[in-house]
Amino acid sequence: MKQSLFHSATLRLTAWYTVILFFISLLFSMVVYQISSHELQRGFGPPRPNETIGLYNTRFGDDVFQTWREQRIEEGRSRLIGQLVVFNLAVLSTGAAGSYFLARRTLKPVEEALESQTRFSSDAAHELRTPLTIMQSEIEVGLRNKKATTTDHMALLQSNLDEIEHMRTLTDRLLMLANNHEIVLGPTSLESVAIEAFNHYIALAQTKHITIENNVGALEVMGNEHSLTDALGILIENAIKYSPEKARVSVSAVAKGRQALLQVSDTGPGITPEDLPHIFNRFYRTDISRSSQNTPGHGLGLSIAKQIIDAHHGRISAHNNPKDKGATFTISLPIA
Repeated sequence: MKQSLFHSATLRLTAWYTVILFFISLLFSMVVYQISSHELQRGFGPPRPNETIGLYNTRFGDDVFQTWREQRIEEGRSRLIGQLVVFNLAVLSTGAAGSYFLARRTLKPVEEALESQTRFSSDAAHELRTPLTIMQSEIEVGLRNKKATTTDHMALLQSNLDEIEHMRTLTDRLLMLANNHEIVLGPTSLESVAIEAFNHYIALAQTKHITIENNVGALEVMGNEHSLTDALGILIENAIKYSPEKARVSVSAVAKGRQALLQVSDTGPGITPEDLPHIFNRFYRTDISRSSQNTPGHGLGLSIAKQIIDAHHGRISAHNNPKDKGATFTISLPIA
């Protein structure tokens, strides 16, 4: 349906481009014809006073000369019309091909944006449907169980509460992606950003007995502390999720020229080469390659982190550690 819609729009836009081009070509041909006809009239007009009149009088009579002149003018006009027809046909054929190419180029960004929006809506609906389905199933089972105890009801409510928290996190991140507003930048301490991000995920790290090393010193960048804390927190959370128990996650920052490199390294299984180009795409998850277990998540965190860093005029990338296991995410930001 969508492809048919854009194909039809492309053809309509091609037709409009072609009609406009052909109209301009016809207008140009009419001007050329008028100018050329005028020049033919002048070229084959009567001789000026005292100019070769003797030659005309000796070779032609007045009537013969007039007939010969009109024939030559008509022949010139016929050739001109034929050449203009060929020219306009060439313009029509090449213009149609060029118009189709331009129409495709014009509509391609719109098509890509619509495709991205459709995919985003579909993925978001799928992610929201999963916890709703789980809650519905658990509630239906609970209602049918006439022998359910208070403990069973408490377990059901706790499970539903977990799913609600899951949906709340998802909707918060969807809103963060949708509200792509401009971030106010200023001198920001990466040390403060790192400490704030660590405080958010200490409890998560403790559940897996993971050690977090903070090697971020006093280094200032042009940024927004709250947004950078969110971006760094996403990377720390991602490293904790995909690291095995009793692993190590380290965060460091170094200055390189006029850029500050903020890095988060884990000792997990790393990222497959097939996944690396896509990990910052919305809803893209690497559960199969990064974890043998079912790691919870929405596939939105890294996309949000990239959006935040892009708003800071920085860059974010990922690579596998060459010697140790795991992956390293690097954020490059302008130094204040």
